[in-house]
Amino acid sequence: MKNKLLNLILIIIFTFFFIHFLKDITQDILKIKTPLDYLGNVNEDLSSFSSLIKILFNITAYLSFIGEAILILIIPIYLFYKKKKYLLKSIWIITSLIMIYFLIAIFLDPKINIYLNKRSSNTFSRYIVDGHMYHLLVARNPIQWTKGLMYYKNKDELNGADGMIFIFPNKEIKSFWNKNTFMDLDIYWMNGETVVGKSYLPSILKSGTIVTISSLVEVDRVVEIVK
Repeated sequence: MKNKLLNLILIIIFTFFFIHFLKDITQDILKIKTPLDYLGNVNEDLSSFSSLIKILFNITAYLSFIGEAILILIIPIYLFYKKKKYLLKSIWIITSLIMIYFLIAIFLDPKINIYLNKRSSNTFSRYIVDGHMYHLLVARNPIQWTKGLMYYKNKDELNGADGMIFIFPNKEIKSFWNKNTFMDLDIYWMNGETVVGKSYLPSILKSGTIVTISSLVEVDRVVEIVK
C-alpha cells in the first residue's frame, strides 16, 4: 500500500514538472506562445535590479530548469528500474511527447515558421483611425485576440503593418495588458468606425511590471498602433 501511494505521488510530481518543463522551454527560451501559457507566468523583468541580482537570478533559473530535467529522467527510472521493458517504453513516450509538442509549437508560431510568417504578412487591411490611414493586422477570433502583438520585438517583424485591429462581436468594456509586449502602443477604443477614447500602453521592458488599461465605455473595436 505504501509503495502504491508513493508511486502515485511520484506520478503527480512527474506530471507537474513535465508540464512546467515544456512551458519553460517554449515560453522563456523559444518565446513561443502555446496553450500552456494559460497556466500562468511570473513577470521576470529585472531591468530595475543590479547586474549581480540579474546574474544570480539567471543562475537560479538555469539550475531550476536543469533540476526539472533531472527529475523527469529520475522518476521513471525509479518507478520502472525493475522492469526495463516499461522503462524503455516510458522514456520513448516522454521523448516522443516532447518532440511532438515542440514541432507543433514551432509550426504554429509565425515568427519561426517562415511559411506561416509569409502568409500572415498579407493578412493586414487598411483602416482609417482618427483621421489617419493605417495598415493593420486583423484579429477576429479568441486566439488572435489573446495573442495580439505579444512577442513581437520591433515593427519590422510586422511585415509592413502599423499595428493591429481587434474586431469583437459585441460591445463591452475591454481591457488590455502589456504582458510579453515589447513595443510601446497607442490604444484606440472604438465604436464601429468612431474613436471614443485613446490610451497609452508602455512595453513591459519600459514599465518593468504588468500594466492593464481599460476602455471607459463599451467598445467593439480596439486598435493598437506601434509608436
